[in-house]
Amino acid sequence: MSPAPRPEIAFRLRPASADDLPAIVELAVQMVVHSLSPYRDSTPEMVRVYRREDLRTLQDALQLDRARVLVAEAPDGSLLGHIVVLAGQIDSSTGEAQGWIFDVSVRHDCWGKGVGRTLVAAAEHFVAERGLSRIGLGVTSANQRAVRFYEELGYLEERKQMIKKL
Repeated sequence: MSPAPRPEIAFRLRPASADDLPAIVELAVQMVVHSLSPYRDSTPEMVRVYRREDLRTLQDALQLDRARVLVAEAPDGSLLGHIVVLAGQIDSSTGEAQGWIFDVSVRHDCWGKGVGRTLVAAAEHFVAERGLSRIGLGVTSANQRAVRFYEELGYLEERKQMIKKL
């Protein structure tokens, strides 16, 4: 028996503009709690504060030819999700150039409706157009929903980041 088709919703992808940045940051800050590690002492509020500060550099990404910030926009103009991808990152072990997905956030009410899949496919296309044959990303192992999502898209575990509390 084949799986039931995923429900789809209407949206369009487009490059982000500076006007989109506040909404992108708010969505990323809201969704970061799904990536909390159980091995850290940070509270959800601490992680949100850090995430907001960390995303201050998004303005710079809009100016880079090798970077794309894409948004999924509903017909009413509301932001459903976004992705930040950079082509030409160098793998720290092999020295190979590759693409790297830095951030993907999709509104919770849009999960399973094709928004994330479309954003990732657009990021992959952006990287492939630049002659690169690999794209990577990081995902917190505790975020099993995201891990399964990326595995369904063909992403493979290449490394493990380990931590020990002293």
